[in-house]
Amino acid sequence: MMDVGRVCIKIAGRDAGEIAVVVEKIDDTFVLVNGNVRRKRCNIKHLEPTEKFVIIQAGVSTEELHKAMRDAGLEVKARAEKTKEAKPKAEKPKAVRAVKEAPKKVK
Repeated sequence: MMDVGRVCIKIAGRDAGEIAVVVEKIDDTFVLVNGNVRRKRCNIKHLEPTEKFVIIQAGVSTEELHKAMRDAGLEVKARAEKTKEAKPKAEKPKAVRAVKEAPKKVK
């Protein structure tokens, strides 16, 4: 049922509600998914299979999978690209300590 190329919807976890495609079958319980979700191992209990298939080979790269998804008429969400340049960090506000006054001497 969970063959390579099967289009599914994630029903649990961080990417719940997103479209995922089975990229590789690991064993009877787990598959490797990718698509509009992070590429990772997923329990098949967390996937809702659909009737759609994408024609791909096992272990296909993310770019090739997105191309195949577009060819099949599926929506592909754009992901932010990682940059090697470090973003300048904003300065943290300095903590201001309360100054205790010396106790007054009583004569």
